[in-house]
Parts: sequence; structure tokens; C-alpha cells
Amino acid sequence: MPDLPSSQGIHYMRRVLLLASFLLLAGCAYLQEVYGEDQAYGGGTDPYEKISFDGELATAAERAECEAAGGEVRRDGMLGWQQCVQTYADAGKTCSDNDDCLGQCRLNIGETMPQPDETVTGTCQVTDSPFGCYATVEDGKAAPTICVD
Repeated sequence: MPDLPSSQGIHYMRRVLLLASFLLLAGCAYLQEVYGEDQAYGGGTDPYEKISFDGELATAAERAECEAAGGEVRRDGMLGWQQCVQTYADAGKTCSDNDDCLGQCRLNIGETMPQPDETVTGTCQVTDSPFGCYATVEDGKAAPTICVD
């Protein structure tokens, strides 16, 4: 932290804590939206299970588990760590909300974004890779575009 007088230092720390709290709550809200209160997608039997690796490279056992689930081991994201990327069973299905999909309901981003009150439809996310730029569709409305890397 820069060397600031005490009142400015306190305001600086408050801003940092507020930003950190917001990011934590946003992440929790997303997971709650996807998995629901009972930790199962859509409140029922989970038809999909994300396969994660413990390190930068998949072990032979992790690679075998990924491939047995129909996934593909590839480097993904800014860090380029190996990920198990799986295709969702409902990939490309027309949707109007994340509840309609195993992954997210995403808007096909064109040259212009729809107006905030405009009703739109999207398509269900193709793979479970979280990386890229996209807008989700929630209750038939486009959410702001985000970029994840």
C-alpha cells in the first residue's frame, strides 16, 4: 500500500476490501445459480461432472479419467494449463436462460448488442471451458459481455 496519511489509507483499504468482497460474492452467486442449493445441477441428478486436474499438467490417471468421460485434454486459458474440456450434451440448443442448459445460455455476439429490455434467445454453451468473451442470456435478456482468461 502506498504511504498515505491515515484517513486516506483507511479509505484505500475500504475500497480494496469492498472490491474483494464483491468478487467473492459474484463467484458464489454464479455457482449457486448453476448448481442450486443442493449442489446438484438443476436440483436433480447431475448429468455432467467437471473433471479438474491438480497441477499444470494432467497425470496419466487424470488424462484417462478425462478421456473416459468423453473429454479432451488441452491447454486452455491465459496460463495455458492443461484442462479437461468436455462437450455438453445439449450444446447448441436454443435457450432463454441458464436453467435451460447444462452450461450457460450464451448470446451469439454480433456487431451490436441488443437493448437492455429487448427479448433475446441464445444457445447452450458447447463446452465447459470458461474462457473467452461472451454474454449470457438470463430470463430472456442479454447480460453484459464478459471476457474470461
